[in-house]
Amino acid sequence: MPENYQVVSLHSEAFMTAMPELVGQVVDAAVNWAVHGPERDEPWLMGAVVAHDKKRQTISVDFGNGGAWAGDVWRSGLLLISYTDVRLVDEATYLVSFINFKIDHVLIEGDFSLTYRSKGAPTERKYEVRWELGRFTWPDGTYATRQSNHNRTIHLGHLSMHNEYRWEGVASGVNRHGYEYSSIVTEKLSFRRTCLVVGKIFPSSGKVESTMKGVSFIVDYGEGDCDSDVRATINGEISTMQLSSNF
Repeated sequence: MPENYQVVSLHSEAFMTAMPELVGQVVDAAVNWAVHGPERDEPWLMGAVVAHDKKRQTISVDFGNGGAWAGDVWRSGLLLISYTDVRLVDEATYLVSFINFKIDHVLIEGDFSLTYRSKGAPTERKYEVRWELGRFTWPDGTYATRQSNHNRTIHLGHLSMHNEYRWEGVASGVNRHGYEYSSIVTEKLSFRRTCLVVGKIFPSSGKVESTMKGVSFIVDYGEGDCDSDVRATINGEISTMQLSSNF
């Protein structure tokens, strides 16, 4: 067991916490593309081949062998989105299949779904987000599993660039060292589109508490800055660290 396994576990948990919003960004952009047509300079579809099969009710987003994404975040592979209704209507569900899909060279797998539950709120869009049989495999061959259930609320800005995405919910699985873990959002996580599009993939604010092998982790993402700095508490010991997916 490496001496830094607790730090590795914290970084891995933060990466897995961030991934549902990045996938959600691609789904949002792909659905908008299918309904309204291509949008110039859409960062989440940059370099991708997008195709809409209306008969099969699918949208494919193919990043091929990969390249730089928003803010130099690397992505490759294909997302296949199956939908019940391409329009944003209550209970519309978007099911995502990952086909050799990687973000920052981490292979992402599992059954991912977003179900629209806005109920007509004019300035918000609400989704239930589930990740079943999730698996994240890092370049060194280690992997973690993930089951999660979250609520995602989009607070619409005057321009889409000013949208804010808030998350709450729970997750569990087995981490890269083979230990079971569980996590809960104790203060709503906030992702800001202005941060995401420049490669700041982690939440801008909010707190997540995790437990693993009798160890308690608290990650405080701060007060809204576009950075990767967090205040981490591991079994009562507080430190400041900079998050990275390459850990």
